[in-house]
Amino acid sequence: MKILIVKIGAIGDVVMALPILPWIKKQYPSAKIYWIAGEIVKDLIQETMLVDEIISVNEKKLLTGSVLERCSEVWKVWRQIGFINFDLTAYYYYSAAYKILVLPTFSKKNVGFSREKQKRSIPIPGRHHTFEYISVLSDQTGAHAIPFEYPEFSVFTPEHLTIRKEFTDKKCIIISCGGAKNILREDDLRRWPIDRYVALTKLLLAEGFEVFLSGSDSDLWISEYFSDLPVHNFIAKLDLLSFISFLKIGDLFITHDSGPLHLADLAGIPSIALFGPTPPFSFKSLLPASSFIWGGENLTCRPCYDGKSYANCNRAICMETITVNEVFEMVKKKLSKRQIDV
Repeated sequence: MKILIVKIGAIGDVVMALPILPWIKKQYPSAKIYWIAGEIVKDLIQETMLVDEIISVNEKKLLTGSVLERCSEVWKVWRQIGFINFDLTAYYYYSAAYKILVLPTFSKKNVGFSREKQKRSIPIPGRHHTFEYISVLSDQTGAHAIPFEYPEFSVFTPEHLTIRKEFTDKKCIIISCGGAKNILREDDLRRWPIDRYVALTKLLLAEGFEVFLSGSDSDLWISEYFSDLPVHNFIAKLDLLSFISFLKIGDLFITHDSGPLHLADLAGIPSIALFGPTPPFSFKSLLPASSFIWGGENLTCRPCYDGKSYANCNRAICMETITVNEVFEMVKKKLSKRQIDV
């Protein structure tokens, strides 16, 4: 049996989709799995050891490049999967635009996300996307409980273990206050204001916690806001797999709705996630020890994200209603089982 998965990105979306791999292997042990994925997430998918062939594309060239660059990326995919007969193709997009990638293939069955009026909307609003990814494959769109599991990730580098040993007497909190962007746009409305993260960090340090900053190259702008604080800055120092390993040193992860939130689930670190315009029940951490705060309780416009775009809003008031003290008190409550030696 040959199964093709079409999910290029973004990072968080791909992480939420990863549980489809163990599910497929349990249902179809001999299945050969192909995955069309972005270069950014290729290593992450490869690490699962559950995908037989990864067809990677340069997302930036495919989505925003010149006509020649776009055609080149499409041709690259066609050369690898052209004229292959698949038993099942899972197409995890609303838009039909990406279907050009699978044009020269044949599939006995095609499933995927849909907003067609004559069908139920998939994903169903309010249901977590991880279960929706699986339900598309299982045809259990009305099931009360769909079992899931993440693939196993063994990445854990010795230098990160050494970092943890340096702070055995303290709780380590990792903060990611950037992210919330993809190739096509920046989702600034999803971010908790940077001054709130700085104020929270000051309270955490005063309480005796060790605070670590994380982020990618595009988050380097954050560093200047914390330059006067004794934090451990790992921004732009880790690749995707190293970041998962790095998260394992922490006791708690704090961020907003972004890719790192979902990577934290792979590392097994509990999180506090801050939501505003996006519905938390669709994107929250699935770890039992994790929590979230949904800002803008009294705003009738919440949520305003429909899976593709946001309302015409130039100020994330919903995120601004989340107070520093509210987050700080949740941190203390979660980590109160161990006395901190200040």
